Amino acid sequence: MIGLRSVDLINVANLSLVRQSFELSSRTTRTRITVRNSSIDTMPSFVFRGDVEAISFENVRIGQLSAFSFANLVQTDTLRLENCRIESMEAQAFKKFDVDYLHVIGGSFGDQVPSRTMNDIEVYHKFMLDGVRMGTVRSDAFIVRSPRTVAIQNCIVESLESEAFDVTARGAVIVKNNTFGSLAVGSFLGIRADPESRTPPGSLPTYLHDLIFKNNSVVNFEEGSMMFDRASFRLELDNLLVEQPCDCQMLPVWKNNILNYTTVYSRFYTRQNSVLPPTFSPQDSINETPETFLCTDGEIDGVPISFTEYESRHCSLGGSVMVFVIGIAGLLALLILLVCLIVWCCRRRRRNSRKKWISVPTNTPDVVSKKNGVIGREATASTAPVDSRITMVVPDGRLYRETEFHVIVEKAEPLTTEL
Repeated sequence: MIGLRSVDLINVANLSLVRQSFELSSRTTRTRITVRNSSIDTMPSFVFRGDVEAISFENVRIGQLSAFSFANLVQTDTLRLENCRIESMEAQAFKKFDVDYLHVIGGSFGDQVPSRTMNDIEVYHKFMLDGVRMGTVRSDAFIVRSPRTVAIQNCIVESLESEAFDVTARGAVIVKNNTFGSLAVGSFLGIRADPESRTPPGSLPTYLHDLIFKNNSVVNFEEGSMMFDRASFRLELDNLLVEQPCDCQMLPVWKNNILNYTTVYSRFYTRQNSVLPPTFSPQDSINETPETFLCTDGEIDGVPISFTEYESRHCSLGGSVMVFVIGIAGLLALLILLVCLIVWCCRRRRRNSRKKWISVPTNTPDVVSKKNGVIGREATASTAPVDSRITMVVPDGRLYRETEFHVIVEKAEPLTTEL
């Protein structure tokens, strides 16, 4: 079939493919192969061979993706898997071919993505994983060479092992809107610049490509989990959500694990390059904003909140609510102290007034007379005036338990006898 231009397999309930099902003659024109809305129990090895222009699988269930299922492709323009559910796959399922565009959109890659699932794939333009659900992604699961653009976005990954992506890029790398359950040390360190496009040694990192790590969320991670090859890329880190309840003690630990990984970086870099790390530091300052790091606020049903805002509200005295509470408490304490001081002063004044001596009078005393042994007032004046106020010195009660008072009234009259 020399003139074959396209093969479309649509709505096949149980599609069975065998080895070299699509072996195309070198004399045929370039052929497009499309499989849509079908189910394949086992995808055998070496299904494709020859000059295939494009391969597209859309809404296809694949029970088992064998090794070398996609191999021996020559001058293929596009390999596209859209909304395909792959239940299990073997290592080297995608083996050693070149393609302009490799897109995996939606669908799932099963509970485990083995090492070398995509092995030695040459992508000339764009390598993209968009909205793919994956279980545990093993180290070196994706070995892709020379794409101009790398996009890993909208994916849900349960676990990402160390250097899961071994990608050498010739342009920008975009990692955004992903959800990661667990990140091992150096999960993204395998993404680096193609040697031909790497900045020459000793030159300033002015022409580095961008690596955008934005709007991602992660549950569990450790120091060095989110370190990147800073010799290859200029990092742009923003809106990283730690899907754990905010904790004042853990905020600096999380931030340190993300930014400060000098020792781990040096070990990985030396192992990969057999030389010392570049002169600039791996934790060169990033353009950190209040929204760079976020965690979940347990008080508001897990709503994301920035580290900075949470610290100002709950972890420092600088928060307005904390200042207000402390101000009110201070005013109440001052008021209570003032009342206590006033009461103490009043009681002391009253106690001291009781102990005060009665001063000797200077005005004219009242007139009293003695009658029948009793001192009493009389209506008429007497020729023998006496002072009605008696001055006494009262001892302090703390010195004498019992005190007797003897009051002697003396009266002095003019002498009538002549001396």
